[in-house]
Amino acid sequence: MTQIEENTDSESKSGTAELPTQLVDIFKALSENANIVFKSQQIDDPELNLCEKQQIAEDAFHKNRESFLIRFGSYMNEQHLSDFQALGVQEPAKPDESLEDICLLIEDFKRKLHTRTVCVKNRRYHAMQQLLQKGEYFSEHEMMLRAPELYQELVGQYLTEEEKKQRDSYDVRNTSFSGILMHTLEQKQRDELLQQVEHSIETETEAPLVPESNTDCEVPDACRKQWGGFDDDEPVACSTSRITASQAPVKLNTITTPEYYNPAERELLRNEFMGLMKERFLSGQDKDFDYTTVDDNVLLDDLKQIERDEEDAYFDCSDDDDDDERASAIDKQSPSGDDGEDELDVYMRHLNKHHSLQN
Repeated sequence: MTQIEENTDSESKSGTAELPTQLVDIFKALSENANIVFKSQQIDDPELNLCEKQQIAEDAFHKNRESFLIRFGSYMNEQHLSDFQALGVQEPAKPDESLEDICLLIEDFKRKLHTRTVCVKNRRYHAMQQLLQKGEYFSEHEMMLRAPELYQELVGQYLTEEEKKQRDSYDVRNTSFSGILMHTLEQKQRDELLQQVEHSIETETEAPLVPESNTDCEVPDACRKQWGGFDDDEPVACSTSRITASQAPVKLNTITTPEYYNPAERELLRNEFMGLMKERFLSGQDKDFDYTTVDDNVLLDDLKQIERDEEDAYFDCSDDDDDDERASAIDKQSPSGDDGEDELDVYMRHLNKHHSLQN
């Protein structure tokens, strides 16, 4: 019994050693997915590590590729499905496998992935509309905490002191002591973060007034030696020997940004910031937001829109079928011949063979 187990282990190891790297990457990606149940376990059983999960996926692949796809296909992305179709669906097929069924399963999973992507986009859009109506998640305070650098660049640095006080104000009378303490700590943390961002922006936009080195101020040898001159003569000034950094830098009177930009321009920048925050939410870049509550929420589906999409897809397929039927009917009606001759050609050929025209 042990000899048989050793032989099967050696065969599985040799099989996995010959697997392409794309298939091994599929097994690794599946092992890292926390939503997959690889093995039924009891409460006291130790958890499976990544190597054990990957080995279970490989064993399922070697045992039956169709069963492997039924079990793990819904957890594979489009690239993994394409690699599996190119490298995993090959002859020879086992008695309980059907390569045609495997290809149909892959196409079905790809189609579901496409519809899933569209469905997730629509659900996130409807969730964003609900959050905008509530006003808390997309409030200025919350968006400032999520993207402080972007806020300071487009909105914060253009606010006057009065606007900043109005932004940071809150109802003290209707707030508990713990709420006041929490608000004070959040405001202090936010102010420190905004000061760091503002300081980094100022240092990046500030131009150096002093040259980096004095080597550019030296007189080149070509300007020292002139025709008719000697080595002891003073150097002759030329365009490359002009020292521009010796002059004292002139400090211009800067205008503060809130005074420089008018309200319409500041409102335009605020709208741009709002649009970028919406795009961040739709693309899944808000790290602290639980997107599973939106992506898997069936209540966010627009049933009317889904019905319209299905009707459009149905009519598109019916139009394609009608075009194919018309093309086949035209092919059947077209004259058939070995040389592709039409009726006039056939008539002229028979006429030329008539005995009256033969010599």
